[in-house]
Amino acid sequence: MQIDVWTTHSLDKVFPESLKPGGATGSIRLKAARNETEDAQIAVRIPRGVQIAEASFSLPDLIGPRGRSIPSECLSASWIWPIYVLNNPPENTDPSSYLRKAPAFFPDAFLEEKVIRLRDEWTQALWVSATVPKGTPPGEYEGAMAIELVSQDGQRHRSDIPIAVSVWPFTLADEFHLHHTEWFFPEILADTYNAEHWSDEHWRWIGRAARDMAQHKQDMILTPIAKLVKMTRSASGRFTFDFSKLDRWVKTFREAGVTWVEGSHVAGRSGGWESDIAFHRFPVYGANGRPLNTSRSTLSDAEFEGYLEKFLKAVYAHLKRRGWEKRFAQHIADEPVPANEASWRRCAGLVRGWLPGVPIIDAVMSPQLAGAVDWRVPQIQHTGPDSPRGPNEQLWSYVCLAPQGHYPNRFLDYPSIRNRIIYWLSWSLDLKGFLHWGYNSWATWQGVPVRVPISPWLDASGASIYCADRTPLPAGDPNIVYPGKNSICSSIRWEVIRKGFEDFEYLYMLEEAVQSAGKKKARSVAAAKRLLERVRTEVAPDPLGHTRDDKLLLATREEAGQLLAALAADE
Repeated sequence: MQIDVWTTHSLDKVFPESLKPGGATGSIRLKAARNETEDAQIAVRIPRGVQIAEASFSLPDLIGPRGRSIPSECLSASWIWPIYVLNNPPENTDPSSYLRKAPAFFPDAFLEEKVIRLRDEWTQALWVSATVPKGTPPGEYEGAMAIELVSQDGQRHRSDIPIAVSVWPFTLADEFHLHHTEWFFPEILADTYNAEHWSDEHWRWIGRAARDMAQHKQDMILTPIAKLVKMTRSASGRFTFDFSKLDRWVKTFREAGVTWVEGSHVAGRSGGWESDIAFHRFPVYGANGRPLNTSRSTLSDAEFEGYLEKFLKAVYAHLKRRGWEKRFAQHIADEPVPANEASWRRCAGLVRGWLPGVPIIDAVMSPQLAGAVDWRVPQIQHTGPDSPRGPNEQLWSYVCLAPQGHYPNRFLDYPSIRNRIIYWLSWSLDLKGFLHWGYNSWATWQGVPVRVPISPWLDASGASIYCADRTPLPAGDPNIVYPGKNSICSSIRWEVIRKGFEDFEYLYMLEEAVQSAGKKKARSVAAAKRLLERVRTEVAPDPLGHTRDDKLLLATREEAGQLLAALAADE
């Protein structure tokens, strides 16, 4: 069999029609710090008339200095599943703003299966990752992985792909310096796997999601406090609280490495987009265990605010007893605009009084709220070197179905660099966190009337492509992971986000090293200062002016690693 096999870098997107380029490499060479994961891809092109019944791979130990090794358990590989995308983002009228015209296949999801079938005239990508354990001595580690193909008529083909990992003499911390939240929908998780809500089976899947988030540098978890804490009012008017679900939730995520509780929104629009912000009603139970009537026909807004005050104060006191209160931030209402800014401020003022010292975090669409939100999260196109900031305000960024056009985002039909550059911009613009709404929104988007089950493996828009009365969500906006049979399945975009956070940490560490290096390292310090200035002025100066050059980004990351290694020498 004449099979084309080649390797490529992690920012490349390998399409089913991709052909082996001239000068393509046949080996993987990576450079990484300790406690870092670095990635590459292998492409396999099947010729016409050949059907592959089994495509499999095996991973080696990588042998390094003095017989030390990076064991095969630290290497992973996943076959890539292409998602069929029907629409490019509606505002992307310039064809250069996406990879190719939809409808078309775009590679993204990681398959659980290690052995798959391959069709002829099809290029299949395999994502390969190497994780360097913390205590690994620096130096070169080498081995070779094998890809084995068996055709339907029994012919066999084996390709050996050399792998080399150069380990630098510095270590990434477990906890990074850029906050990260991807909003999680536990009920959708349960429904996807036909698990009873909050059953042991549901909690097992929540644990898997928590570990996946931590592996991808997510440190905050959107926490549906009103669903996790049961508030009961006795006949005498005394309130009691059951915190058992909240405790299990926080422990599950903290043990995985997601250590910040991000209280979900306590308020929202009372009607249309520009309507006033009002507090959400939540269940309060009577002594008989049945929900009380807390609707506006029974309780006025002022009366219900008394319930909410008691609830939030009790939650905060409980977190304080557990020693968790210093890693607690609270949402008010999502995306306030100028028309409902005043009502948002009123709600925020009440919550501040009930939760003194707890930072308020919200995605906002009103620039007048600068200084009014402790952790203010505008869309990334509204950040820049001269963005207004209030005193003691943390400025974050977020993306969702916007911005489109040439701005960064994580859509399936975008080049991977437009996803990864978000975190370079976070460093260069002094942003403190990143937020996205869609970790696992695998259900239909906002009640789209689709009467059959949908799957993110086959529809990347939350079924919004089937609804004629609204603009479809851009492909990939609702989710960054996929539901596997036995695990949460990653994606190219999710791995690129992880790399972006590691890039941020490189830049953060390099700036710190420049400040603390002695005179003996003046040459490395000068080179590091020049690199950091290039990042600010050439690589990621602003959300629209960032580089589109994969090679430049990867070369800058490698140069940062080499400088960190030089500055770490003899330490």
